[in-house]
Amino acid sequence: MVDRYRELEGLKNTRKLDVVLMATVSSFGALEKPSAAERRRFVELFPPVYEASTPEARRQAVAALSGHPDVPQEICHYIGRQEIAISAPFLARSPAISDETLTVLIETMSEEHIRAIIHRADLSQKVIQALIGCHRPQDDEVPEGNFDVRTGSRDESEVLRQTLKAMAAKAGSAAEDRLGLSTLSELQTALLVRFARCGEGTLFLETFARALGGDRVLAAEVLAEASGRRLGVALIALGMTKDDTTYVLPRIAPDLAGDKQNNEDAAEKLVDGLQPTACIEELLAWQNRRAEEEKAASENAPRRQTRRSA
Repeated sequence: MVDRYRELEGLKNTRKLDVVLMATVSSFGALEKPSAAERRRFVELFPPVYEASTPEARRQAVAALSGHPDVPQEICHYIGRQEIAISAPFLARSPAISDETLTVLIETMSEEHIRAIIHRADLSQKVIQALIGCHRPQDDEVPEGNFDVRTGSRDESEVLRQTLKAMAAKAGSAAEDRLGLSTLSELQTALLVRFARCGEGTLFLETFARALGGDRVLAAEVLAEASGRRLGVALIALGMTKDDTTYVLPRIAPDLAGDKQNNEDAAEKLVDGLQPTACIEELLAWQNRRAEEEKAASENAPRRQTRRSA
């Protein structure tokens, strides 16, 4: 059968090459437990036949492989790097992709590819941490300067404050225009919604803290407020839509948990009462207070050290 594939590879007719691609996938899929040699042969055959096939055949082939548990990692990586219209079902469902391959794809591929990965039902802690740490701010969202969301540094918090100030300065423009400068990426929003839906409080806190410039103290303070108002203020200030904010609040804020319908209504009423400009100014005030607290703590530290030395 493999020799037959090699004969067909030389064919120039596109339709026949589509048949070759599907035959290659079907033959591999029929193997209950592929041997090392069979896996190597599939790694050799799949890419060139895939490249020579039509988009529709590619979609069908990738869809067929999405449920196969023994797809080699080289092919998982290869498929994961294809255009999102083809790779999305594989990224979201394939049981074959290893954590290492997912992490590489998270670090190198587009936000659309990453959002497909977020939909996986079996995300490991390693992959979740890679997702939380992979936000890539757009050039027009933040001023120039050091910005590394993986470090949670003071530079990051300062960038957030400067961005919020720039957003607040546009208070005279339409809310839609101002919120277009949102500091929340689609990825961060998707993570916050996912973690709220799954009841992953710790992961929600970590993602939220990164969205606040790495300030975990402020993030914890906001989440500790039981009514959910401070969380609503922060999310609206960071550019989350009212629909997403209304969805998140009853799943995170203690006072809004319980009776689903009544508390979703309460959350909607709370969010409707929040004005984006006022939310930005309020979050800026929290940021400034935290900056003053950190400054005071750093100034007091040497004094305490001096008294102990004396």
